[in-house]
Amino acid sequence: FLSFLAAAAAGGITSSVALCDAGPDHRVGGKDSTELVVRGERKCVPQQFIEELASFLGENLTVDYEERSFHGTPQNSFHKAVNVPDVVVFPKSQYEVRNIVMTCNKYKVPIVPYGGATSIEGHTLAPHGGVCIDMSSMKKIKSLHVEDMDVVVEPGVGWIELNEYLKPHGLFFPLDPAGPGATIGGMCATRCSGSLAVRYGTMRDNVINLQQAVLPDGDVVKTGSRARKSAAGYDLTRLIIGSEGTLGVITEVTLRLQKLPSHSVVAMCNFQTVKDAADVAIATMHSGIQVSRVELLDEVQIRAINMANGKSLPEVPTLMFEFIGTEAYALEQTLLVQKIAAEHHGSDFVFVEEPNAKEELWKIRKEALWAGFAMKPDHEAMIT
Repeated sequence: FLSFLAAAAAGGITSSVALCDAGPDHRVGGKDSTELVVRGERKCVPQQFIEELASFLGENLTVDYEERSFHGTPQNSFHKAVNVPDVVVFPKSQYEVRNIVMTCNKYKVPIVPYGGATSIEGHTLAPHGGVCIDMSSMKKIKSLHVEDMDVVVEPGVGWIELNEYLKPHGLFFPLDPAGPGATIGGMCATRCSGSLAVRYGTMRDNVINLQQAVLPDGDVVKTGSRARKSAAGYDLTRLIIGSEGTLGVITEVTLRLQKLPSHSVVAMCNFQTVKDAADVAIATMHSGIQVSRVELLDEVQIRAINMANGKSLPEVPTLMFEFIGTEAYALEQTLLVQKIAAEHHGSDFVFVEEPNAKEELWKIRKEALWAGFAMKPDHEAMIT
């Protein structure tokens, strides 16, 4: 992989013009772009290319416009693309992914890997057309190592389905993105986090290694072993996590697991200003209290939640917490944070321990985006 990059940098690799190349003056989006529509350069893929894909994919391929439009129009993305993929493929194995990548390289066709489609930042747009590789058919849980607290999965496995599988073993995967349909492959590609990141870190902290078809010639690279402690070579795992499909197509992931907590407490507190709420979050971290979640909702967000769900919450900056551990430990941490909140003008501190009550409180945060739409139904969401 590194030899390939070095050769490319030295000009040692030459190739014919790709279907998305449009000359040195062409730019799509960019750091300072406020364009709503992402304009790409699209050239029709040859029929021979479609036929070559069909030769090993069979019926796991479609050129149906509705299917292509669905895959090229991500839900709730502020940016839209003029073009959609020319073809959507549904590989069922690493072998098929490898062949797809090799065929795309042969014909210089752009590739857009596609996971659970819960991203709201335009990751699955296809401004240049090309091939959308839908990984939803690769959803096997290949091996679970309870003693080592890790699991090997294919990229199409959903995080909710994975946690249902792990629950009888007393384990769980500690990332919870807002999208319930998010898949492990997409979560790796976008370096997702979720509300538990404050305790368990983001995706890069919870992936042990990746296996993926990286190079255009179809070479498959494994970025590390299952060993927790290893400093040999470059950390390619962290390089690829968050690369959003630009460095390759992930075909297998080894994930770090955590022990299911025996008890949890969810708390909510109101503040006069956002600064007061932020000061409480900082003071809580500095006190050494191990919070598993802490989320801030400002007064506008609370107003949206009230409008969307018929609630009557005080429309002021609000912090939400979760504490985990033994019953005694979680309650002790809750009361300590209550004291910290009181010192920073916090009010209406409430906490719940019943499962249904906890779920109802976190539902407020999980539905924040849709609550925003309910408040401003004639507006678009611009995700930052």
